[in-house]
Amino acid sequence: MQLVIPAMILCLIGDYCIGIEPANSTTFGGIASSGWLTIADWRIAISNLFGMIGSILYAIGAVYFAKFLLEQKEKLEQSVDKVWINLYIASLGLGCVSFMYFHIACGGLIQHFKVLYEVTGGDIQMATDAWLKMFMPELIPFVIMFIGFDVIASLSWVLIILRRILPVSKWWVLASPLITAGIGTLLDLIPLPFNGLNAGFETLGWMLMFICGI
Repeated sequence: MQLVIPAMILCLIGDYCIGIEPANSTTFGGIASSGWLTIADWRIAISNLFGMIGSILYAIGAVYFAKFLLEQKEKLEQSVDKVWINLYIASLGLGCVSFMYFHIACGGLIQHFKVLYEVTGGDIQMATDAWLKMFMPELIPFVIMFIGFDVIASLSWVLIILRRILPVSKWWVLASPLITAGIGTLLDLIPLPFNGLNAGFETLGWMLMFICGI
């Protein structure tokens, strides 16, 4: 399980490689950002590489965390508590695929936007329209995987802590990835010379959940 700590540190670095952009960035098409044009190719490459290595290390740690949780489930008396354990274990398993997918897919989306901007001669509207056509087919797996490994993991984790399925302080609910992401989003409101302070907070939540397990 301790392998998740270096795994998530690598993923955090990868998150910030593609998440940090100038403070004056603007949004196009509701998703793409002008700040993406400032992200160098080497930053995307590092994000992909670190995300790949981190995902492999995470998968090993997730197997042992799931094994530990299955042992805890045998001690539970209420069936509803076993449901939350099962859902959480399922999200751990989906995360083995999702972490690598999200890192590479997000880096690819940024790279595609940059290439389209260059190919269209800097026509931001044409580049955005073409990029949205490329992105729409990927939207469904994006949403499904996000719900499957992030939303379900976050909600089931909160219930696992609040219902004392794991005998730890209730403050550990803050380790839920959606909660840490929300904290990061609030911190991103602080006026800084860059945007993207929240980029790694979701990953931080995953690391904290495993630290709690350890």
